[in-house]
Order: sequence, then C-alpha cells, then structure tokens
Amino acid sequence: MNAKVSTRAADGLCLVGGGALLCSTFVYWVREGAGSRLRGHELIDTLVSLGNSFPGASAARLTVLWYLVPALGAATWLTVGLTDARSRATRAIAIATIVVVAIVVMAFVRLAGRGDLGLGPWLAILGAAAICVGAWSRRPE
Repeated sequence: MNAKVSTRAADGLCLVGGGALLCSTFVYWVREGAGSRLRGHELIDTLVSLGNSFPGASAARLTVLWYLVPALGAATWLTVGLTDARSRATRAIAIATIVVVAIVVMAFVRLAGRGDLGLGPWLAILGAAAICVGAWSRRPE
C-alpha cells in the first residue's frame, strides 16, 4: 500500500470515528426504562434521581463528560483537517477520547444497567476505537 492511500485510510478512520462520536449524541443511550426517551443532562438527571450513582461523579460531572464525547469527535475532525490522523495532536485527542468514552459508558452501565444500553454508547465505543486505529496506524516504509 502506498503512502498516499495509507494516509487517506488513516484520515478516513479518524473522520468516521469522529462522526460516530457526534452521532452518538443524537441517538438514545438508554433503550428501555427510566430515561429511555431523554438525552443529555435530562437523561443523567433522571438516572441519578432514581438513586443510582457513579462513585466520585455527580450528575453535573457526568453531564460534562457526556458532552465531551461529541466535542472530542469534533476536535478529531479539526486536527485531522489541520494536520493528519497520525499527528501528536490527533493521538492526544484519541487518548482523551478513550478515557472519556470509557468513563461515560461505565457510568451508564452502572446507572441504567448493561441490558438497557441503547445505541449511543456502542457508537461512542466504535468511534473511539476507529480514532485510535487511525491515529496509530503504521506509516508505510
């Protein structure tokens, strides 16, 4: 595979991953039960008001983390557009994305239950994985 095709593939993976993070905001994070038709802070407030909690994180902190998911998707698009998928900036965003998505998904598993997760967390996980694969794909020699 030549260098141009490899670079485009890495860029494409990062762009698709960023898009998945953005799209995860518009789909439901909870499939059934309390909060199943809510998004954003309303969803988190509803889940927390039921007496569920995530250690060390208040509803406000979880809301900020939830909003960071699409923000990191947009930041990925910016860094890929300004540099490329294998730049240090994109890799830093990829690391932040993995950490934030992992915390948010673990919080939703604890708050809503694994069986009630909707499409949103899975899109976020796939998006974060795509960004990481694109950011750390090997350069052709």
